[in-house]
Amino acid sequence: MLKQIINGRILTPEGWLEGGSVIIDGNKIKAVSNSDLHIVDAEIIDAKGCYVVPGGIEMHVHGGGGRDFMEGSEEAFRVAIKAHMKHGTTAIFPTLSSSTVPMIEAACETCEKLMAEENSPVLGLHLEGPYFNPKQAGAQIPEWIKPPVAEEYEPLLDKYPCIKRWDEAPELPGSAEFIKSCRKHGVVAAIGHTRATYEDVVAGHDAGMSHATHFYNAMPVVYKEHEFKVPGTVESIYALSDMSVEVIADGIHVPPVMLRVVYQIKGVEKTALITDSLACAASDEGVAFDPRV
Repeated sequence: MLKQIINGRILTPEGWLEGGSVIIDGNKIKAVSNSDLHIVDAEIIDAKGCYVVPGGIEMHVHGGGGRDFMEGSEEAFRVAIKAHMKHGTTAIFPTLSSSTVPMIEAACETCEKLMAEENSPVLGLHLEGPYFNPKQAGAQIPEWIKPPVAEEYEPLLDKYPCIKRWDEAPELPGSAEFIKSCRKHGVVAAIGHTRATYEDVVAGHDAGMSHATHFYNAMPVVYKEHEFKVPGTVESIYALSDMSVEVIADGIHVPPVMLRVVYQIKGVEKTALITDSLACAASDEGVAFDPRV
């Protein structure tokens, strides 16, 4: 059955559309029209002046509704995904913080099961670690952080096509081989939790690293070494025009003036907005999977 959303302010790639409508056929958007004339036999939905915007693609999210994707269970995945879908997310890449191989395997099994369902919002799995610089651990569990281990990541990449992105620090030994393996399997390699120098960033980029995890967070900016200024990871990523970034745009993780700089340098096409939400998002639960939270 057709549905027609009218009386809303519609966001399109060309800007805001006033007085138009969105026509939906089943679970697909059939058209965005500049006319709000009622379509015969369509169910009319009055937006009452509210915004009508595309659904969010959540590409960095650890959980919600009181559950964490690190749990690996189908129940945890479904609860967390449902919590985000209630608030405008329509496609999601569940994210695991630095985890053990058995934890990654459990999450992969669950993710592949959900991805196989009809009209699934799950588009793949995002692994944030464990191949990070321990000096930039941030909220990661430090005991599980280490350099890339080919005997670990190769079997995982070979077995689980659900892995779509893997974050890593390019200054670590074995990094180039890890990045190339990710690219060979069609996995996005992203830089994160790092103290990479300009040379490290360029080496990672040349190996196939194309994205920056929660840009500005868990990575250094320009610093002084004796009388010389040294570009940090942030400036190095800015210098590579084809490298995309993601930011937690809450004005706290990245202050407004820095968000403006990201927009001016990277632009819309190379910038993604993320929540990086934990299990406590959209939840009144008082406990989390990670007992430190």
